[in-house]
Amino acid sequence: MSQSPSEFFRESLLPGPRKILPLALLSIGLLAAALASGCGTSGPPISVSLSPSSAQSVQQGQTVSIMANVANDLSTKGVIWSLSGADCTGAGCGALVNQTIDSATYNAPASIPSDLAVTVTATSVLDPSKSASIVITVPATVVTIRNKVTELAAGTLNSSFFRAQFSATIQNDPTAGGVTWTLTVNGTACSPACGTLSSANPYSVDYAPPATVPAAPDNMPTISATSVSSPARSDTDTFTIFDGSTACGTGGNEGLLNGQYAIMLQGWSGTGTGTPLLFGASFAADGTGKITGGQDQFNPFLKYSYSGAGLIPSASSYSIGPDNRGCLTLTDQFDTTFAFHFSLGGVSGGIASKGDIILFNQQSATPQHGTGILRRQDPTAFSLSALASNYAFGVDGWENSKGPLTHFALVGSFAQSGGALSSPALDANDGGKLQTEQAGGLSLGTIQPIATGTGMAYATLNVPGPSPGTAEINVYVISPSELFFISIDPSDFPFDAVVSGRAIATSSSFNSSSVLPNYIFHFAGSSSGATSASIGLASFSTAGAPGISGTVSGTMDQYAGGTASSQNLAGTYALAGASGRLGITGANAATSPICYLTNPFDGISAFCIATDSSAGLGVLDAQPAATYSSSSLSGNFFFGSNVPDDNTVPDLSGVASISSGTLTGTEDASASSGLSLGSAFNATLSINADGSGNLGASTVAVTNGTVLYFIDETGTSPPVVQVFEQ
Repeated sequence: MSQSPSEFFRESLLPGPRKILPLALLSIGLLAAALASGCGTSGPPISVSLSPSSAQSVQQGQTVSIMANVANDLSTKGVIWSLSGADCTGAGCGALVNQTIDSATYNAPASIPSDLAVTVTATSVLDPSKSASIVITVPATVVTIRNKVTELAAGTLNSSFFRAQFSATIQNDPTAGGVTWTLTVNGTACSPACGTLSSANPYSVDYAPPATVPAAPDNMPTISATSVSSPARSDTDTFTIFDGSTACGTGGNEGLLNGQYAIMLQGWSGTGTGTPLLFGASFAADGTGKITGGQDQFNPFLKYSYSGAGLIPSASSYSIGPDNRGCLTLTDQFDTTFAFHFSLGGVSGGIASKGDIILFNQQSATPQHGTGILRRQDPTAFSLSALASNYAFGVDGWENSKGPLTHFALVGSFAQSGGALSSPALDANDGGKLQTEQAGGLSLGTIQPIATGTGMAYATLNVPGPSPGTAEINVYVISPSELFFISIDPSDFPFDAVVSGRAIATSSSFNSSSVLPNYIFHFAGSSSGATSASIGLASFSTAGAPGISGTVSGTMDQYAGGTASSQNLAGTYALAGASGRLGITGANAATSPICYLTNPFDGISAFCIATDSSAGLGVLDAQPAATYSSSSLSGNFFFGSNVPDDNTVPDLSGVASISSGTLTGTEDASASSGLSLGSAFNATLSINADGSGNLGASTVAVTNGTVLYFIDETGTSPPVVQVFEQ
């Protein structure tokens, strides 16, 4: 029978065995309730957290303060601390100091042999199963010799400036002590037999080579940069000392180079997309293979540029073979050796006046290659008074004001008097952004006095662009009719650009007869990393009244990104009588260039820029009225590639013979992948009546009977214009 609660209570108070068990059970329940209320360890769960809570990085010798928080630690026991590392033990892991129940400080080691990662753990005292950890990394010191070389030239120490400077960067240097420098062979000091070190400081040192190549093993020294704060960290560069005066050997035809010559070259440094570079030089060749003087400039984009460096004759030389292909080694006062291969033409009286030239820098540990032109200079023009009164010019190169490399081209005209440049008319294309300045009587800049030994002069140009300013350039005087322009330092040029190009003498005024009936042309540019090359024919009608204007017709073949296209030219033109600016309006931007007329010279009748996003630079070359055929070209030619507008374009130089439509030749090539010399080739030349044609399937060509422009449009070939001339 069931009991009511009151009855149960009364019975529980009665004596007797049957009443004891319920009372005991009640006591146990009350105890359990008390324990559950917090008088023990089975309350809310304990947890541990750290501040900072995420992984940390600290330099050698520095500290990290760490705080611990233990949730529900009602007895305030806190934590105990521990330190561990996978690749270290004891003091090599650092130390935990100032330990308390809720904080500790990690001290990183003052010097470590390699990158270090340690784990700091805080474990609850009350509940050892609860803990928290953070990982602290300590990066090791990293020493890097910035300008490693594979070889350096020996040479007569006729100048205290004949030396190479090595520089080092050091990351994670806890004491900012830099490096110490040593020169050894097989770990043993070798100076002075292997050269000498001087002017050492924590971040650079000068190396002077011996006067002659030492015997092995002293001909292969090692320069070392060792961290002062972390002696286990260092970097080394082992190089070969070579004889620059004999590097090119002999070819038997050295008399072709005799006199003063200038080089203008563009190229690329590094692998992959690479970065642009410029090179320029003026040198004296004695006709026997010796270089007797000169100076050079080197401008790798935003890196270590210099100009006006004197050449060291005892470490420079050249040779020329019977086919007019040659080798040139130029070593400057910084013991920087540039190695070239070239092909020569314009031979008169047994002396060459021009050529194509390629660079493959065998000295640099970083691949460097390029292509350009070689011209014989006229020393009688090495004065401001000898220069022409008016010039048209075209330059191109690269800038990075918008982040990625962007192709930039600039054309224009100006007047010159005693080095003062005035009345500029300018058009620029910066990756598709066009800018025109017709400044009339304003100043363009100045050319300083010309060095009588080299034909070089410093100049400034005020040019348009996203950040207009003053461009600092070197001018190389070739003749009164021709100048080379090469920028000196990208930081001194608006929008950090490197550019080079030419100026050709032009008229002071223009009329309807200034525009010739027919031209051949070529352009090269780049858009969003895709290089483009184009060649074609253009015909201009007689200018009509009332202005100097008319119609344009012709054809253009373009090759870009592995795709070939051909289109007819149909449009109009307008010529500015004061500046020689020839504006062409075609069906699209690709067929609407802006040109500036020259007095036709050295294959240039006008400098042009494309107005599309490729920002291509091009030239018009006069095409005489004639009926052309495969027999229009004959004789011996030299050839080269146009400016390389990306790092994949090979640099070409060579010689060829053309007879009755058969072309045979020998080619030298440089690229980031290496140097290839003496490759034979042949082709069948087919020329139509208008001067267009080809050298076989998937190729296009145009000629004016003197010069041949050629593009190989095979799908695997990069876009490049090859120019054959005599």
